[in-house]
Amino acid sequence: MTGARFMVTLAALIFIHFPMKINRSVASLFLLLLYSVLLFGQEAKSVAVMPAYSYKPDKAYFKSYWTAIKKTATGPAHWDKKEWIAFGGIVVGGAVLYIYDDPIRDFFQGHRSQSTDQISKYGFEPWGSGLYTLPLLGGFYLYGLSAKNRKARQVALGGTQAFVMGALSVTVLKVIFGRHRPYQDDPPNPRLWTGPFGQLEYTSMPSGHTTVAFSVATVFASVYRDKPWVGVLVYGMAGGVALSRLNDDKHWASDVFIGAALGFAVGKTVYHIMKGHSKLSLGISDTGGIALAYRL
Repeated sequence: MTGARFMVTLAALIFIHFPMKINRSVASLFLLLLYSVLLFGQEAKSVAVMPAYSYKPDKAYFKSYWTAIKKTATGPAHWDKKEWIAFGGIVVGGAVLYIYDDPIRDFFQGHRSQSTDQISKYGFEPWGSGLYTLPLLGGFYLYGLSAKNRKARQVALGGTQAFVMGALSVTVLKVIFGRHRPYQDDPPNPRLWTGPFGQLEYTSMPSGHTTVAFSVATVFASVYRDKPWVGVLVYGMAGGVALSRLNDDKHWASDVFIGAALGFAVGKTVYHIMKGHSKLSLGISDTGGIALAYRL
């Protein structure tokens, strides 16, 4: 067993055998979800360079949706050492949040007020539902047409695709996992899961609002990577969406963590397809963090 595979195995054992009563089936489901997060962010290294589409809603653009869907079927057969270590890091991070879901919820609900509810309702939640996001993307596209601004059209079409792909992926995962939301039980219990295709009202894992917000934000930050303030702004807004879901008692902390990771991976995958990059990899950055990088 290589050092990288040992790391991910150790992470899995920590999660499954941590000194708390975490159901083994739940742990397995959670690891499967983490696998799917990396699935979105991993491009098989043998795939040839794909042509970038022309930044207009034509046949090539809509065909790219199918390309994005096919990427989700790509397994980790081509992962290298850094990617296995990154996987282990995500498993450990998710495990820690899962263990402390209950006290984290208590903290947010203990500090909840009418003001935080209003900020959540009007300031952040609509960015996750699409109420603000989709009109903004439409506005960017119209501006791009009138001003002949390629980047504006690029971010509009890429952001829309990321929104759709994020929403589709999270819907499938919600049905598979069937996790209870905090407000659905008295007392709230973060360990309740109905499993694959159980009762459809249990849709806590992962957070759809957070996934969509981070997927669109990642496209914005990637397209405007030459303007760092854009990344700060859009990721700050996406983070606000994640916090609003905790404030509103709609999700557990581990739900939004997985939603953010999945959204980031979806956004990078969409950007990768949009630009026609041939290689995309997940690994450890020079500073020790997890990085998703593309190479020409």
